Amino acid sequence: MDGIRRRAWWALLALTVLLGLFGIGDVLIGPAFDPGIALGLAGVTHAELQAESTAGYLLLDIYTRAGGVHLLALSVALTAILLIPYRAGHRWAWWALWLFPAWTAAGFLLNLAFGVAPGQAPPPPMLSAPILGGLAVVALLIDAPRFVGSAAPRPEHLAPQV
Repeated sequence: MDGIRRRAWWALLALTVLLGLFGIGDVLIGPAFDPGIALGLAGVTHAELQAESTAGYLLLDIYTRAGGVHLLALSVALTAILLIPYRAGHRWAWWALWLFPAWTAAGFLLNLAFGVAPGQAPPPPMLSAPILGGLAVVALLIDAPRFVGSAAPRPEHLAPQV
């Protein structure tokens, strides 16, 4: 189990890098990077949406690309926390990494609240968010003994005086 615990951070690294790749795809390609989103939420293809409303499609395009920038920024921030303070064993970094599963849960709940278009499959983020968030939770819990409890290193100013 100790070997798995020592490597759990690699799973978190893979997830944060994957998040960045999703962001890059959204920025470079726009809504066409994931056509299942428009189909699942609105029940129309990108071509149908663009034919129906050029302005509406432009808004979707800008929103998708801006969302990609947000994904990329979150990826860079979480990856930086993971690579430096998390690997050094800073307790705050472990807590900060819980932002990833919280963010995936929020995205899933948002999609759930708006629902799926009648007769359509759920959009891909509605399926991938709980999977990615669940993997992050498992990795964080596997690595928890390094950060939580009496065995976790404490900063000198918080360590009990003997």
